[in-house]
Amino acid sequence: MAEHAATTFSGAVQAPPPGSTAVSPKDAWDMFMSNNIIEEVLKCTNLEGRRAAATSKGKEWRSIDKAEFMAFIGLTLIAGGEKSWDVALRELFVDQLQNPIYKATMGVKRYEDIRRVIRFDDKRTRALRLETDHMAAFRYVWDCFLANCRRQFIPSDCVTIDEQLVPFRGRCKFRQYMPSKPAKYGIKTFWMCDARVPYAIDGTVYTGRQPGEEVQRNLGENVVQQLCSGIRQTGRNITMDNFFTSVPLAEKLLEKNLTIVGTLRQNKPDIPPIMKPSKSREIHSSEFGFNGNMTMVSYVQKKGKAVVLLSTMHDDRAVDESSQKKKPEVIQYYNKTKGGVDTMDQMVSNYSCQRRTRRWPMVLWYNMLDVATLNAYTSFTAQHPGYMGGVSNARRLFIKELGKELVMPHMKRRMEGTPKRQKHIIEAMGRCGLKKQNPATTQPQESTRQEGQRKRKRCAICPVSRDRKVSSWCSQCTRPVCKEHKHQIIMCEACKN
Repeated sequence: MAEHAATTFSGAVQAPPPGSTAVSPKDAWDMFMSNNIIEEVLKCTNLEGRRAAATSKGKEWRSIDKAEFMAFIGLTLIAGGEKSWDVALRELFVDQLQNPIYKATMGVKRYEDIRRVIRFDDKRTRALRLETDHMAAFRYVWDCFLANCRRQFIPSDCVTIDEQLVPFRGRCKFRQYMPSKPAKYGIKTFWMCDARVPYAIDGTVYTGRQPGEEVQRNLGENVVQQLCSGIRQTGRNITMDNFFTSVPLAEKLLEKNLTIVGTLRQNKPDIPPIMKPSKSREIHSSEFGFNGNMTMVSYVQKKGKAVVLLSTMHDDRAVDESSQKKKPEVIQYYNKTKGGVDTMDQMVSNYSCQRRTRRWPMVLWYNMLDVATLNAYTSFTAQHPGYMGGVSNARRLFIKELGKELVMPHMKRRMEGTPKRQKHIIEAMGRCGLKKQNPATTQPQESTRQEGQRKRKRCAICPVSRDRKVSSWCSQCTRPVCKEHKHQIIMCEACKN
């Protein structure tokens, strides 16, 4: 069997590009969710927060900074790693049986506020951009993410092009109905993924006919040419299904030094009658056809049914005679490399951070976080082959470690910024590995009042009906206590010195 890709391919294997190093999961994740994406979302979210606060009486928007926003993303990823997408937010933050990292990082109301106002573009200029792009509300962030995916990975000798349906039943101009998919309704995205490892190289969201455009023809062919624009003249092979495969497409890709292997629909005019399904053909028999650099094979898998494949990578009649089904090598290669996008979609859905929402940009945002996390995991394990060796849930532990790295800076700042915290929050922080530092003092256990504690408070131990206001505070839990409930520490001169 002569494989053109093997003779023209440059020899690079699936791996991060030279010079890229990731010491921790967050380093790998930052390669895909780069600063330009985070800063754009931060800017647009704060704009929307101030606008929403201006229309609400008695509310003032507290601006989000990068540390708090990264903590927000970290909690979202942790919820996905724990498969808690359908657990109510208030249960995640309040229930004692849930992970303490939620309540230790931020309050549930603050998390809900951020999730409600998060935006990905400037709403003031959106109307103008919508005149030419249905996806204007998410376009800039999406394009930046795809640019990072293309730049941070060198594909192997074979890639796969297929579709992904992100579940969504809300209002959206380009929502699709696909009865063959489990979700049936959602946003369709075409992906080009590596056929050897789970990595999304490039993608495009199907938005239908854009404003002012003519009716699209040969959609599958146009999608393939758009997605493979970054791997032209590399000799790689593209595996695809019958939605994309056609003889004209194979000829155009050969001119760009790319080969294809894909199934053909039975109604294609290029299929000879002898290759059509027929009850007279024997089971597990094959018919071959050759035309220049193209090979067509028809294989009978069941009585009266045949599958037809087109390949510009193979040029002989090679059949696996050692097996009972006697499959042609074209079909064996197709079966081996067709699952690139399906594998990515399955791994993403296993630990998805998707939550119920009525806004389609949020659906794409959640999916982008999922794909970025998967790409980061693949890139990180390629640089560290021994990471979590032999562990069956390595990717879940990777998401957990990544989420903790994202939330810790904000959690530490939250502990140090306010000396007075509720006891259950202090306990949650302790369970996450943070301990509140209390400097040693020779004064009684009532700590000297710090800045921000000048206002008198009601004693935390006395009944509320007594309404006993005090100005002394416990040095351990920082709760206000009266003279009746405070204690002194006895210390000798030796210990004092």
